[in-house]
Amino acid sequence: MENLSTTGSEIRDAATAATFSLDAFDHDAARRDGWVISDCGSYRDGAPRVELQKFDNPEQGPPKFRDDREAWAHVVTRARAGSVLHIRALDLVDRRERFAIEAAFGPW
Repeated sequence: MENLSTTGSEIRDAATAATFSLDAFDHDAARRDGWVISDCGSYRDGAPRVELQKFDNPEQGPPKFRDDREAWAHVVTRARAGSVLHIRALDLVDRRERFAIEAAFGPW
């Protein structure tokens, strides 16, 4: 079983690691696919908040997905098929977002 710690220093370490990983992520490829990984700051307890969301940019036409849940389904399906981009995206979301995605679509 995974040990999920909530000490202040470990939360900061996780936030720092997520920031570095987000910097290296191929955000352009994700946007072309219709979704984004967003750094949404922190939860009230200080844990990093990183979400997978549908991409909305009116300058590029209508969004590919109706809502975030539809984007989640697409990313999970592609991750199960072995797409490195989609697997990496799911690795980057925060623990709470991951639980929500897994509750909706199962593990990948």
